[in-house]
Amino acid sequence: MNNNTAQNNTVKKMILVLTHNANDDKSTVAFTIANAALSSGTEVGIFLASDGVELSRDGACDYTAIKPFKPASELVESFVSNGGVLWACSPCFQHRGMKEEETVEGAIVTGAGPMLQWIAEGATTLSL
Repeated sequence: MNNNTAQNNTVKKMILVLTHNANDDKSTVAFTIANAALSSGTEVGIFLASDGVELSRDGACDYTAIKPFKPASELVESFVSNGGVLWACSPCFQHRGMKEEETVEGAIVTGAGPMLQWIAEGATTLSL
């Protein structure tokens, strides 16, 4: 196998760090980008930090639809159901008094470790 073949067989990874909640169009932009990347075969993890952890709360996106984007709840559900990894910053989560049993299906409350592992493995990073 030559180097080009090895590079073509490498799974691409991308991490988006999102610090905005559903009241900001940056949240819908982030999930739109993430879903597009998933559809192209890229593994995608979104690390929710600061106000972004609010997006991991079940029902938090139910009434958010920022035109011309799809509704936020649909974007989050699509992301998780298509294999996206949704991390919520544990200290940010705790600071807001949130409870793990109130998260959307697929959300993982954790520290930065899993995200940093992906970065160490060469993941592309974006921050919104």
